[in-house]
Amino acid sequence: MRTRERVEGFFAGLVAGAAGGLLGVGGGIVLVPMLAGRFGLSQHQAHGTSLAVIGLTALAGLAVYGAHAQVAWGTAAVVALASIATARYGARRANRLSSAGLGRAFAVFLMIVGTRLLIKTPEITPSVFHHGWMGLSFDLLLGAAIGLLSGFMGVGGGILAVPAFTLVLGMAQQAAQGTSLAVILVTGPAGALEHSRHGNVAWRLVPALATGAVAGAPLSSWLAQGLTHEVLVRAFALFLLANAVAAWIRAGPRGGSAAPPTAGG
Repeated sequence: MRTRERVEGFFAGLVAGAAGGLLGVGGGIVLVPMLAGRFGLSQHQAHGTSLAVIGLTALAGLAVYGAHAQVAWGTAAVVALASIATARYGARRANRLSSAGLGRAFAVFLMIVGTRLLIKTPEITPSVFHHGWMGLSFDLLLGAAIGLLSGFMGVGGGILAVPAFTLVLGMAQQAAQGTSLAVILVTGPAGALEHSRHGNVAWRLVPALATGAVAGAPLSSWLAQGLTHEVLVRAFALFLLANAVAAWIRAGPRGGSAAPPTAGG
């Protein structure tokens, strides 16, 4: 690996880590486009390599959110455990789609979630149903969905977890982001393992990317503690919309290249 590629990898990880810590999403929605664009990886490789990095991003940011008591540990544990069971299936499904199709699916999802958050800021109102069996069932279903999304999109699941925690459970944005990072800490590596089985992780880039991510996440996580709920929600929404447009453009025309053959079925 060349020195220039190491330096670029570090700064790419730094940006992704800063975004991940600030918004509680692990940084995958920043890292995937950079890996596919600047580093020339296929969409499949970009997703797999992103998942191999974002677990460390989540760990670095989680330390700060946890120190500020902005993590719902019980919810995070149930959601994370459920996500492990489905992350591999999301990764398998991604491996069967063309790069263009995968990029467009990624863009559409970001656009839907970003638009919803931008239209109306979620209120901080604890959910009345989130306890007992109903609460457990919700956490399990959310975890299953996050696992599928993580493996499929290569983003850790924070783009689904954060809105669910704010819109459905009524968490403050900081608490939603901290809880999301606790989930990503488990979900990211689970999806990365399945992508690795299909040869979709560029391991040569992972050390530099991870070093940058670990450097960037704590500071931005600390900055997030001083922002208001409304400001963080709006920033999160605009961030999703900007990445949706970029991902759609990069996906190119319909009918992109076929997916690479799977390894090991």
